[in-house]
Amino acid sequence: MSVELDLQQLIARAQSGEKGAFSELYGQFAGRILRFLYAKLRDQETAQDLTQEVFIRVLNGIGRFEYRDDNSFVGWIYRIAHNVMIGHVRRGVLAQTPLDESLGVADPHGQDDVFAVFDRVSLAQAMRQLTPDQQQVLHLRFFADLSNAEIARQLRKTEGSIKALQHRALQALQQIMARDGDDSFALDGHPTMMARTVGGD
Repeated sequence: MSVELDLQQLIARAQSGEKGAFSELYGQFAGRILRFLYAKLRDQETAQDLTQEVFIRVLNGIGRFEYRDDNSFVGWIYRIAHNVMIGHVRRGVLAQTPLDESLGVADPHGQDDVFAVFDRVSLAQAMRQLTPDQQQVLHLRFFADLSNAEIARQLRKTEGSIKALQHRALQALQQIMARDGDDSFALDGHPTMMARTVGGD
């Protein structure tokens, strides 16, 4: 079976909501996206955060993706990565820290990956169990692509309270997924963590 056919079938499985298919796509492409963002931004933590955002968008949009060949899928993911990076820069949150040449690109399968390995069905089911406030803030942050400052203005809250609400929402989501026994929520047997997800804006 060709590599191209393998990827085409994997995409089709993810589009149909098959458990674990999105995790496989993430495993194939997260490292490349992380390296791409790191090369552009020269900031390891920011690249990790934005890699998470890229795959949240992939997760949200894969049902609408039309496969032509493997290059069309790769190009689609990289366009998403480019758009996420541009949006980040426009929000004025690009980290201005000097490049530490001693830092390698972190393992994309590490403990800071939130959402990235959720399949769409499990994610939707889990989010419905959050409070309305938690659902709202996650939707605005990760699907409407608003910054924390923009969310704070829209909801008439402080930016600090928005970050705290996001943190609690992600923590609750983690607990729901773990409770429901969704193995796609953890990689290599370790629960994912949300420490860096809410700190960038």
